Amino acid sequence: MDATINGNAFKSIHFDIWSAEDILKESVCEINNPKRTVQDGTFRNVKHSVRDPRLGPLNRHTKCETCGTKNCDGHFGHIVLSEPMYHPMFTSQLIRWLRCVCRNCTCMLFKSDIVPDAKRVQWMSIISKGSNLHTKCPQCGIKSDKYSWCKQTLQVLRNGVTYHVDDVLDHLDMIDEAVLKRLGMSHPRNIVLTVFPVPPFSVRPPLLMGKDLIRGEDDLTYRLMQMLRMNERVKTMREENRPPHVIKEAKYDLQVCLSSYIDHKKGMSSKTKDGKEYNSVASRLRSKEGRVRGNLMGKRVDYTARSVITGDDAISMEEVGVPREIAEILTVPVKVTDYNKKQLNQLLRDKHTMVKFVQNPKGHRFDLNFANKDSITLQAGWTIDRQLQDGDIVLFNRQPTLHKGSFMAHKVKILEGRTFRLNLSCTPPYNADVSTTRYPFIVKKN
Repeated sequence: MDATINGNAFKSIHFDIWSAEDILKESVCEINNPKRTVQDGTFRNVKHSVRDPRLGPLNRHTKCETCGTKNCDGHFGHIVLSEPMYHPMFTSQLIRWLRCVCRNCTCMLFKSDIVPDAKRVQWMSIISKGSNLHTKCPQCGIKSDKYSWCKQTLQVLRNGVTYHVDDVLDHLDMIDEAVLKRLGMSHPRNIVLTVFPVPPFSVRPPLLMGKDLIRGEDDLTYRLMQMLRMNERVKTMREENRPPHVIKEAKYDLQVCLSSYIDHKKGMSSKTKDGKEYNSVASRLRSKEGRVRGNLMGKRVDYTARSVITGDDAISMEEVGVPREIAEILTVPVKVTDYNKKQLNQLLRDKHTMVKFVQNPKGHRFDLNFANKDSITLQAGWTIDRQLQDGDIVLFNRQPTLHKGSFMAHKVKILEGRTFRLNLSCTPPYNADVSTTRYPFIVKKN
């Protein structure tokens, strides 16, 4: 990724495939030992393993051996692969680029030349379409070969025969550098991996008991250990001059391990002892619970609850019925002043207090499930988070929010049950027919 900054704002962001040179430049150590935490009969993190201390601190109590800070996000390592491997997410792009170059004379097979002023997206669509390529080379007249990806062998096929990975790299090296420069993209040979990046512990945190004792590993760590064992197996077989079909099978196993680490749906389904399938990088990013939709797009935010709506003529038009279970979880921040200090201190001292959290002016936040509330005396400037109660003003929303009427304020009325209650006269602005259908709603603190 390359970012262009204009003043105090980002002007543009450009993404490229991580090349072997870039990986080695970012790496702090080579990972080649499948053992983790036992060395010479003693418990410690093994050097050049997936638990190498140079990759970063295991917890917030220890310092990073690379940069010497406690708040370090970690550093990347690398694995030198015994054999070049394909990246499972870029196989279609790899096939397209092989079709763009004549294997005989290295001529580019585009039907029209790349115009420097043309948009990059237009030329990427030309590359992706086979109809925009010559079937015969205009320079040497030889018919173009057919290239495809075999899902069974995880290899490139040339005219139905396995195309060796070394030949694929030689083929990609024939691409004209001027074409890539005009398109503003990295070299397609980076799709074939010779060095594999190992992420720091912040990406794959271990299960710790106490401060240092490791009880278990993250799923990605187990997959990396499996990849290291397969990589060492391929290297040993080549050194021992084992039969070609044995080495071929070992290479296939290594390719499957690498593909499974990136996306387990494109590789083998490794499972734990209890039958649970190990996660992959792709599984953490995709789906509703993934990093993008679940964490980055704000689908799950604070002071928010979600349920279905039912009609209730017994409540006022300005009120919304909130289930007691939700009201005991949602909190409302209240600032402590000289006028309400006595009242809030009394609320804090109650046996079944509604206060959930207390925060002092320095930003220290105390959870009353663990802190002793009798030792806390509220002063002006403090903030408490109390449970939702009758009369609080909340924002009530039905998705999709198509106009302003789908987002209105109501007064809270705590009721038993598990659904939000609304007067039937208030349903038209929300476009909700609660007499026949239940709709999901969101209640949010004002």
